[in-house]
Amino acid sequence: MEEKTTWQKARKWLISKYAIVIYVFALMLLFMGDNSIIHYVQRAKKIRSVKEQIVNTQQDIIEAQSVIQALTNKDSLEHFAREEYRMHAPNEDVYIVE
Repeated sequence: MEEKTTWQKARKWLISKYAIVIYVFALMLLFMGDNSIIHYVQRAKKIRSVKEQIVNTQQDIIEAQSVIQALTNKDSLEHFAREEYRMHAPNEDVYIVE
């Protein structure tokens, strides 16, 4: 009977040692190194922000293309130059109201 209790004590001790090693290894995987959870979350945030930048840039490109197409006409080009760059004809007075 005494051998069983000694074996059971040794078994518990070994199991607890293995469990501690496994827990430490799992913590190392989760929080240390390049593939940790912290780095994973940071990369996911970075990916989200880059995707938002891509969408914003695509919208800017679409707007710029529509402006370019609108400026192919001489009248619209003159209208754009007057509004954006405050250009005027030689004998013309311009009043800027803000």
